[in-house]
Amino acid sequence: MSAATNRATGAPGGRLAGVYRAKALPASRQRSLAGRYAWPFQFLALAAFAWAFLGWLNETWLFVGDNPIWLNRYTEYAIILGFGVWRITAEQNPYTKKRLIVLVSVVSVIWWLIPWLFPFFEPYVGYPGAQPAFPDLHRPGTISFFVVLAAVLLFGRRVICGWGCPCVGIRETVGFAFRHNTLRGPWAWRLRHSKWAFFALYLAAGALLMFPPNAWSASYLGIFGLIIVLPYFASMLLSPLIGNRGYCRYLCPYGATFGILNRVGFYHLDFDGDSCNDCGVCDQVCDMGIPVLGLGREKGRIDVADCMGCGRCVSECAHGSLAFHDVRSVLSPAVVRNRGRLRAWASGRLPTARPQAWAFAGMLALSLAASWWFSGAIGGENELPTLLSSASLCLAH
Repeated sequence: MSAATNRATGAPGGRLAGVYRAKALPASRQRSLAGRYAWPFQFLALAAFAWAFLGWLNETWLFVGDNPIWLNRYTEYAIILGFGVWRITAEQNPYTKKRLIVLVSVVSVIWWLIPWLFPFFEPYVGYPGAQPAFPDLHRPGTISFFVVLAAVLLFGRRVICGWGCPCVGIRETVGFAFRHNTLRGPWAWRLRHSKWAFFALYLAAGALLMFPPNAWSASYLGIFGLIIVLPYFASMLLSPLIGNRGYCRYLCPYGATFGILNRVGFYHLDFDGDSCNDCGVCDQVCDMGIPVLGLGREKGRIDVADCMGCGRCVSECAHGSLAFHDVRSVLSPAVVRNRGRLRAWASGRLPTARPQAWAFAGMLALSLAASWWFSGAIGGENELPTLLSSASLCLAH
């Protein structure tokens, strides 16, 4: 796509952004630029979204059957695994393929198999009302919540949103069929501020969890849960109209929380204006609708709270004008994580690629083994925080 075919979009800085019309693609071929897929496949994707919603409804209100795996809250993760195999097989971008392998694996093992087969409680602060079962990072005050906050501060929200979030997982696998409907342009970009209203409600919920519950706080937390969950599933069903990331862009209070750390932490995207030819591909591959080119030209970097670090813009920039920046960039400033390095890593050409793959597989296996032990030792009648408290008292004396 040449700069001559670009048209103005009103992005920050008044730069030009590439115009791309989605081409019809077979379901067996997917790439960073959004494609259009046949209506039977889009119907199948919508049916999968509806099935995930029905699973949550059944466990919460309908109670059909004895909480079967095919119709409960874990149904969504089974759908992610099923569609994830298709997505990984069909993906043409090597970096995105590797990211999807990690994303689907983390969702399947950490979010599905561990809490379903080997549930155990994790330490927390406050009064959550029910003992948090690992992983419970969406509840303020749990150990996993604090660990993820620290990781996001160092590496950006991509450590969870891009590589380990089930909310993103179902939109990356099932919702991929609707990427070509992503809302773009100045007004769609300005609407991103709507998520801060949900973030304010989330802050209030987090504050209430730090105090003993009462009738008022219990009612608020119940209403807050519905305010979060119902739009979550509604945005899936609206994907043919708003694209696959409607919830992440406009409604997700957790993404807003991690996005703040994007701004104050080490993470951003470096932009080299001298090598950029204004092709606009970076804008077109972004499912979050971020005007990457305009922000880069205006500020010399992309440091917005909205970037979830999927890496499509970086790995598709043919001139290497975009690069990831995080705490590793501070420790090793000579290493530039642009298209060349990302694709070399994804293709296994970097010497660290294979050891990292084995380390990741080992981490998942160790997580399953540790969860099996924790589940039998402290996940049943005993509560982990109580045991830890008793242990600390013994050490103190």
